[in-house]
Amino acid sequence: MKFTLILITSFYYLIGMMLPLKAIEPVSEPATDRSVWVSQSTRASYESSDGQFAIQFPGQPEARMRTVPIAGQSYDWTIFRLQNEAGFYGVAYTDLTAATIELGATAVIDSIENTLTDEFNWSALNGRGKSTEVDGYPAREIIGTQNNQLSVIRLVLADQRLYAVMSSSENLTEMGQFIDSFAVQPWQPYVSESGGFSVNFPLLPTDETESIELGGTEWAWQVIAGRNFTAPDDSYSVGYTDVSSEDLQAGEEELLNRVGTNLLERWQPQNVVESGREISLNGNPGRSFVGTTPEGQIIAVRFYLVGQRMYGVGALSDNVVNISRFLDSFAVR
Repeated sequence: MKFTLILITSFYYLIGMMLPLKAIEPVSEPATDRSVWVSQSTRASYESSDGQFAIQFPGQPEARMRTVPIAGQSYDWTIFRLQNEAGFYGVAYTDLTAATIELGATAVIDSIENTLTDEFNWSALNGRGKSTEVDGYPAREIIGTQNNQLSVIRLVLADQRLYAVMSSSENLTEMGQFIDSFAVQPWQPYVSESGGFSVNFPLLPTDETESIELGGTEWAWQVIAGRNFTAPDDSYSVGYTDVSSEDLQAGEEELLNRVGTNLLERWQPQNVVESGREISLNGNPGRSFVGTTPEGQIIAVRFYLVGQRMYGVGALSDNVVNISRFLDSFAVR
């Protein structure tokens, strides 16, 4: 209950910052956001690399920042807003604390939904809000009226980041196009200078050294592993190790096949889809191994040999798109 009140108070301040009919004190523009105004047409895509989103504003939005201290915690909101003769258009985002994330996506969105209908006396025309999805992430859309004007807020929880997309307008077409144009771009590149590779992760990964025996040889692997907040059973990892000339005596292909086959045996998958399919990465040899678990998840790993460095890129998920997104983003530098 206490945490629900914290969320309610937090969002009360946020809506106050976004609504066009409320006074907003001058604040400085974000110093670090690398937003891009793609086109100067009447309606064009506005992309924020720091915000990890894209949306079509009907003009150039104003960027603002505000820190709101709530119960000893600071919520840093970044806000993009535009008001013209047709109405108001805004996007705000903040990164949730670990305590908030532990509540889960549904609880967080439910708490904020209650805020909008109860605290702001909105008349929710579609009940208590319509559950939906944006790019596979849980979302809630609340429609209400305020000052004889229709207002819509779409709340999207993408991993640890919470977005609020809002519009108040008499022009239903403009409002609908604005809300529906919002897209989350959450997967961000992770660059390992020491590992000599880059790959996209949904959340900031961990980096640890592990001693792993594969194919009869024990190597010290550097393992970079990440998870997915909206799919807690998913896992994504890149491991790399340097092999010796002795390891390569039987040839690159034999080493890759031996390591992958041994890993496949350890998995004990219910079904084997690929057992060492030949692949390559920028001309470097590789092997692909894919199987399914009794729980219905897909296990996929690709081994590459780049010189005397061996990479293992693996994913566990029931979402084929997420697996492909991760595996296909891997690149050596």
